[in-house]
Amino acid sequence: MTETTQNQQKARKRAETLRVLVRERGLPEVLAAAEKLWSNGHEPNEIRIRTLYVRNSNIPDVDLWVPFPIPARLRFGPELDERKRPASHILPPMARLIVSQGVALQFHLTALFVAHCQSRPGRAWDNQIPLSGRTPDSVNWLDLVAVSAKSSGSSAQASAYTRNKLRQFRSALGMLARNHVVDLGKLGSVNRYEGFRLLSEDASSSSAGAVEYRVPRGDEDTLNIPFQFFTRGWVHVLTKSEIAAFLMCLQLASEEEYRSISWKERAGLFGLSRDVYDAMQALEAYRLINIMRPRGRREDGTWRGFSSGGQPFSNKIRLNLRGLWRPAHEVVEAAVIKTAVLGKWSRPLGG
Repeated sequence: MTETTQNQQKARKRAETLRVLVRERGLPEVLAAAEKLWSNGHEPNEIRIRTLYVRNSNIPDVDLWVPFPIPARLRFGPELDERKRPASHILPPMARLIVSQGVALQFHLTALFVAHCQSRPGRAWDNQIPLSGRTPDSVNWLDLVAVSAKSSGSSAQASAYTRNKLRQFRSALGMLARNHVVDLGKLGSVNRYEGFRLLSEDASSSSAGAVEYRVPRGDEDTLNIPFQFFTRGWVHVLTKSEIAAFLMCLQLASEEEYRSISWKERAGLFGLSRDVYDAMQALEAYRLINIMRPRGRREDGTWRGFSSGGQPFSNKIRLNLRGLWRPAHEVVEAAVIKTAVLGKWSRPLGG
């Protein structure tokens, strides 16, 4: 099977998943709930994520040497490799969530969005939203997070889907707790997933001590995500790799000028593998970024006629944040349908 055929099959499968997410999995209702939560809350223009959630403060010194023995899990190990993901212990929190199964990254970002809607900068967030229970005028987490969970059996399809979705939520919360960005209370306690508590997202918590999450103040170092990323559904429709690639571009690039992103920044700062190149082709097809490619560079990030003694140039990126205003599911579906025909990412006409 050729790479083009594989891309076509993947695109057809994703297009069908999106259609099911809209028709049967309640994505329009999820977006309506997010819009209502935002408009009834503090209406934040941006969701401010502490920078150390998405990136390291600097490129790790992988050749660091110390004059005493250290545990194997704390060693930096081999040198950074353009082709491989860095070792797990030097990944920032976002990169650790990408490699996990399930919806932990999407759930966590949605929870940070909710915290901004319900709490002021500098203050903690008191999570009063149940996973599934509700009162007539309230929301629950089932309303706020879209999941392409599978169910079986026609007579009990809705209840089977709900059980599957709740199972994914509990799994996501367990992953977030293991990464010290959520507190679930004592293991084995009753209803430990209800009323979960957010911890600081900047990797400052550990098994030795927890740092309570507070909505970032204006003087903190943050990555500022436009609220439309949540209310237009991008957080639910993009893949985890696409979310990570977008947040990397948002942190490093701008709308005013093109900016190159080197592989050492991609791997060393953000802990992302070369899979991000395909994700960035997708973001370009969605019109969330523009890419200026140097001559000789292929779309997958490899080079034509490159020798080990040469000096490659990076792609240059420019943001297009106005693209976030459009409904994510419509934009992504149009792009993947075109990919299903061509076998490669391309912007739909008029998209």
